[in-house]
Order: sequence, then structure tokens, then C-alpha cells
Amino acid sequence: MSQLKIATRYAKSLIDLANETHQLDKVYQDILLVQSACQNREFHQMLKSPVVTSDKKEKIFEALFGGKVTSLVQTFMVLLASKGREPLLSSICQSFISQYKGIMKIRTAVLITPTVQSPEQLEYFRQKFKDWLKPGETMEIVSRLDEKLIGGFIFQMDGRQVDSTAKRKLDSFRTNLYDSSYTNLVVKS
Repeated sequence: MSQLKIATRYAKSLIDLANETHQLDKVYQDILLVQSACQNREFHQMLKSPVVTSDKKEKIFEALFGGKVTSLVQTFMVLLASKGREPLLSSICQSFISQYKGIMKIRTAVLITPTVQSPEQLEYFRQKFKDWLKPGETMEIVSRLDEKLIGGFIFQMDGRQVDSTAKRKLDSFRTNLYDSSYTNLVVKS
């Protein structure tokens, strides 16, 4: 079985358990914390290391997350270590987050700008593109900086994109400046 399928199944099991115990939102917050830890290079290497035993990994989980995550998430990570599935922890977290957003009808949009956006500016974009959402859905905006952009923004969501950057507008002007298709119409008249 592929690692993606395994990660998806473990994430689904955790979502089901969180739903049954009415802790879905809290477990989601815990998984975000665990996912951020998985981004740490040393933690990631420890998860994949065959030299570090599962007992040691369980102790590391307790030291890092004890009291910071629900007992459900803590027990889940211990289960992963005992089954030898801890190298998949990051993939399981990603799958959990994806499944959670599907359940809660949260769609993620990416806003690329040359400067940091204030909460008011992010709300402006949320309102500007709310017609891209279906009824009952909410939008989460991930803001990314690209200092190469001279001005404007790029907004992306689910394969759709609005490029309102100065570079794209200048390119469009340049293309239209050399477009002589209208001259043929004038000459023919």
C-alpha cells in the first residue's frame, strides 16, 4: 500500500475519533502544532531514523507535546511510533488538515504581493473574491511575499488565478501596442 494511502487512512481514523469525542476543532489545532514541529529538520530526521527506537520516540513526543496537545493526539502519536508509522507523521498531518478543511468547507486561496498585507487588506481580498465560493464555504487566505513584484497582486484559488501585477499590465499594453488587427479593418473600409 502506498504511503499516501496509509497517511490518508490514519488521518481519517483520527478525524473519526475526534468527531466521536467532540474534539475536532481542538485536534485540528493540535495537528497544526505537530505539523509545524515536523517542519523542523532535526525532528524530521528523528522521525525517519531507524536508530532511534520507538520507546525513545514516544518519550520525545511526551517531552515536546505533553500538556500542549490533547490526550487523543498524544495517544495517536504513541500509536504511530509503536506501529513504526512515525515517519509518516508529516503526511498524516497534511492529510488530516486537508480532510478537516473539506469537512468544514474551508477553501484555501493564495495571495502573492510585494508587501505584507494587513488584516483589513486581507479582508478586502476575501470580500472581492467571495463570489468564487459556493454557499456555506469560507475562505482562508495564505499570504506570500514576492519582492520581485513591482506592484499589484496575484490571487489564486483552485486552479483559478487573477494576475493584477504591474508587470502583467505592462506586458498587456506592449502586446496591444503592436497589435495591428484594427488597421486592417480601417484600410478595408
